[in-house]
Amino acid sequence: MQLSHFDLNLLRALDILLAERNVTRAAGRLCVTQQAASSALQRLRRHFNDELLTRVGRNLELTPLAVSLVMPVREALLNVQAALRTRPQFDPETAAFTWRIAMSDYCLHVVLPHLIQHLTMTAPQLRCMVETLTPASFERLEMGELDFCLTAHDMRLYGSHRPSRHIRTMALFRDDFVCVADPAHVDIANGMSLRTYRKARHNTVDFGEDLRTIVESAWAEAKTDFNIAVMVPNFAAQIFMLPGTPLVATSQRRLANTLAPRLGLAVAECPMKLPLLQEILFWHERTEQDPARVFIRETFERVIGELGEEPPRRYN
Repeated sequence: MQLSHFDLNLLRALDILLAERNVTRAAGRLCVTQQAASSALQRLRRHFNDELLTRVGRNLELTPLAVSLVMPVREALLNVQAALRTRPQFDPETAAFTWRIAMSDYCLHVVLPHLIQHLTMTAPQLRCMVETLTPASFERLEMGELDFCLTAHDMRLYGSHRPSRHIRTMALFRDDFVCVADPAHVDIANGMSLRTYRKARHNTVDFGEDLRTIVESAWAEAKTDFNIAVMVPNFAAQIFMLPGTPLVATSQRRLANTLAPRLGLAVAECPMKLPLLQEILFWHERTEQDPARVFIRETFERVIGELGEEPPRRYN
């Protein structure tokens, strides 16, 4: 079939119908009536000679053909959007666009404030939308719903979730791990021995959904049963909950150096050998040459250069 014989407006309708699997919700996103959305679905069914969406109980499910269309259709629309965004030049001082990134709360505390400080000075019209990193973030990156993901390099931490061959990466910085505790309850002024570390009561970060932190993985490989008193959903909470308790947190050094002084907490070298954390920036190849996204990547590099590659040593 020739392209001139196909209504390209149906591509956007198809993309949203495949994503929503619901005609009413698709109509809302398309800003058309439900009747118009149903009509678009019928035209698409005739074109592909396939039901695309079939009733299974109370829900609509994708047919095998529809499943195979999800990525090509989304990719086609994103390429069109990229073409329409193309400008002869990019001026950060006047450019206005929104970019989206998923990151852990660790990066939110350690990197994002420095990045935003830099961007508000060099590109005042840019808008940044930050969301929590989840296993779905890589799929959202593939589907063009995110511009970047910032996360640890070890994909084993993310269970079965893997970025595709279309994802590009850039190593940003490293960090190691330290012990953090309330000095009124845990004496680590002269450091922490491995024996004390193993006997201590710990709080840990637990993301669930088959996600394991570097610390969790190292503990599992050590085949030592640690006394875990509390499991929290993010890295900052692990430190914020320490004051007034005898608990010990094993935290990234940069995060500990950022939060511990405000809370009157003490920091000591971790006596257990743990792998280094390497933070990586991920993006899709479709934005590889986009001037605005190139500018964001270069800004990340500049900010990380100012922070320093090696984590700062602990304070007294």
